Amino acid sequence: MGGNYLTGETRYRETREVSWPHFAEWRTKCVTTLEQIVSKQSVHRQAVEAFVGLRCEPSKVQFGVAFLTSIRNDLRDGFLTDLSGEIEAEMAADYLVQAERLLADSGEQARYIPTAILAGAVLEKSLRSLCQQLIPPEAVEQTNGKPLALNGLIDALKRRGSINEVTAQQLRAWARIRNSAAHGQFDEFTKEQARAMVDGVRGFLMQYV
Repeated sequence: MGGNYLTGETRYRETREVSWPHFAEWRTKCVTTLEQIVSKQSVHRQAVEAFVGLRCEPSKVQFGVAFLTSIRNDLRDGFLTDLSGEIEAEMAADYLVQAERLLADSGEQARYIPTAILAGAVLEKSLRSLCQQLIPPEAVEQTNGKPLALNGLIDALKRRGSINEVTAQQLRAWARIRNSAAHGQFDEFTKEQARAMVDGVRGFLMQYV
């Protein structure tokens, strides 16, 4: 790398480089992992996208390792939490509490009908968010531009492997209750089924959202 012309001394620098196949495998795993962890809105997103073109050079690898360490620390300390997701989860919890209060206020049919509609609205919003969080995002609209209904969202999540068939069947049962309540078919479900729906939707949100 250079020398001293007066003394005739020559200096050398030795660089140990990882093989290209190993580097390419490491870089691919880094990109795959970061895509799952760092949201599209994060300030780190530009650095994540730069990982795709990372070169097999000592300084670039050092940057990559340092960036991964930083992301790991942020993840451990809770700095990568999706704030919008937290707000949405809080809102869903509030709506479910309102649905429970409707059940508790009275035994009249007029109380558990809106309970089923409210729980169904929370479920639909949550399923829509789950579809949009997939990589790549799952479409939540039909080809004609109309939003997918509950069953369409359930089918999409089942097709993408986000939920299994048992969960899908339970979600479809809740969708039927919500649809019956929304269309005035009140004799197709009971107050107890509406209560079970609220509890079930809460459990689903705790597991998946």
